[in-house]
Amino acid sequence: MNQINIGTKIRELRKKKGITQEALAEAMSVSPQAVSKWESGLTYPDMAIIPLLAGYFEISLDVLFDFDLRAQKAKIEQIVADAGAYFYDDPLRYAETMKAALKDYPDNEILLERLIEAYRRLNENNEYGDVLMELCQKLLSESRDFARVCRMKELQAQICLQKNDYEQAKQILESLPDSVLLKNDAVAFNLKGKDKLNGAILSRCAHLQDLYRVCMEEGDAWFRMEEQNVTFRDFTPADYVPEALKAYRRGLAVLETFLIEGAVGQDQYLWAGMQTFHWGFYQRIAACQKRLGQTEECERSLDTAYRIVTTAWKDFDENRAYYMDPYNEYLTEIGLSEYAK
Repeated sequence: MNQINIGTKIRELRKKKGITQEALAEAMSVSPQAVSKWESGLTYPDMAIIPLLAGYFEISLDVLFDFDLRAQKAKIEQIVADAGAYFYDDPLRYAETMKAALKDYPDNEILLERLIEAYRRLNENNEYGDVLMELCQKLLSESRDFARVCRMKELQAQICLQKNDYEQAKQILESLPDSVLLKNDAVAFNLKGKDKLNGAILSRCAHLQDLYRVCMEEGDAWFRMEEQNVTFRDFTPADYVPEALKAYRRGLAVLETFLIEGAVGQDQYLWAGMQTFHWGFYQRIAACQKRLGQTEECERSLDTAYRIVTTAWKDFDENRAYYMDPYNEYLTEIGLSEYAK
């Protein structure tokens, strides 16, 4: 993309219209400094603003920009797709790829969010916490994508929690809207035929994942409540582990309902990462059973968890430690270290 030509074109159109940088900035809901940077070639408008500019000046995109917008989008999608091959195995390399791409496509929200996701994977010990907060804030200040804004706020809250700043995290999360109607939901409920079906499938997958994840979170909350020995509503501490067990079993039932029938091992899962939740549910169920004195049931659940972790990835034998380390670490965390393999 030729940034100088774009900036020159915006300046020409603005002057032809007889307006100031401040007036254009107000019309586009950006700062005057942003307009100044566009016109000087330091940056170019975000993808979401491009059609607004064209509409404001009453011209086509081809006239406004001397490039094919669809071609740029395709290039960015290809960059992300190619880098996806090493997102999980080498997130630092992935981050460097996104940073390099952002030099060619400054402020592109897709690339910026993928960079954030890479740093998020690298942030186990909060060493990238400040960088993540800064990048999230950049997206929050520039993005008009409602769902993306919600995701960035949630991530900021998670970073605050890593820093033990619970009140700040709570404040951020409470600023989120009560409900979010995402694109796939809207498509499923409003369109017809193939469009409706595709939207419904994508929406179902998203809600399915959210449902079993939140069941696990509910179970974890009940399980930890028992350790804290505090009261909650009409429940007593003696109720907490049985309630945790119920929540875990509900989540497991949701997950296993949607395993691909007739498939085995890795092929039975709808998406990567589902396997971890699968053995995770059985480990948690086992922990509840142990606390309830159900030793035989506990051991059967752990046998199932171990069978899942050893068969759910095709490269398990080559990368045994990679899969078994988190498996054993969580056993220790929930008081089942004697069952580590």
